[in-house]
Amino acid sequence: MRNRRIFIFGVAAGLLGLVSNSSAQKSEGKIPRVGLIFSSSRPASASPLLEAFKEELRRLGRVEGQDFAIEIQYAEGKLDRIAGLVNELVRQKVDLIVANNNVAILAAKNATKTIPIVMMTTIDPVAAGYVESLARPGANVTGIAQLTRDLSAKRVELLKELLPRIAQVAILWDPAGPGPIVAYKAYEAAARDLKLRLQSLEVRGPNPDLNAVFKAAKEGRADAIVVVTNPLVSHHRSRIVELASAQGLPAMYEDSGYVSEGGLISYGANSIDTFRRAANYVDRILKGAKPSTLPIEQPTQFELAINLRSAKAIGLKIPQSVMLRADRVIE
Repeated sequence: MRNRRIFIFGVAAGLLGLVSNSSAQKSEGKIPRVGLIFSSSRPASASPLLEAFKEELRRLGRVEGQDFAIEIQYAEGKLDRIAGLVNELVRQKVDLIVANNNVAILAAKNATKTIPIVMMTTIDPVAAGYVESLARPGANVTGIAQLTRDLSAKRVELLKELLPRIAQVAILWDPAGPGPIVAYKAYEAAARDLKLRLQSLEVRGPNPDLNAVFKAAKEGRADAIVVVTNPLVSHHRSRIVELASAQGLPAMYEDSGYVSEGGLISYGANSIDTFRRAANYVDRILKGAKPSTLPIEQPTQFELAINLRSAKAIGLKIPQSVMLRADRVIE
């Protein structure tokens, strides 16, 4: 595998030639405002994604403060805050909303039928009711489907390859989130197919007792853990990585950001690339394209990231068969 940004670009060429309305906006003295919600309260953790987003807009010829402005809201890992933050952006009459988690997507869809919404979802957007179809989304929502849930079986298979004698895998998840509910069912099926026992480790907001969760994993004799990403879990990313390492528990993550912070291994779509692709949608919509006609993109390449320092810390040797497939290795 190579760490490449390859997406299905089903967008008709004619859409790229849409006449820009930016000159009209400038003549009126109006700078388009893009609303963006991060699930975290830590700007530092969001900054690589935000910078990738801005960098892509710059590459497309847009100057911040002149061609666009960004209104950012931080949810502090609290699912129940997201709807209110979305409603605040709607009240501010932003020109476009970028929703990068399922709670924000649903909240934005419920809050406005007119403001364009660029989504980044981990589940099937058609089945979830976000859009009518991948080819023609309809209404005011378009964006990227990362297919994170479709990779659940592959992640469990990778754990089995890392740990041939694995008998039980624990799933750390937030049952209040729409994405994790779908995820748990997928991991349940994957574990059953590989004849593994499954242990459910539920975390609940706003302040989950992570020490108790990892104690339960140890007492339940889990051989490994899979961490299901959502706003609540992402908010406690550093602590989760720390506890997994302290207990010597091999952990599989859905996002490479965890591996950058010391997590063992991750497999999924590259979040940085996803934000860059979202910036392309923003650019096209600000030029006049309608979300209803912009097809949903899906990644076709996924990133396998491994932290060798973390593997050494828990006494785990990564098999050569896995190392050869890695896109990113932290030594």
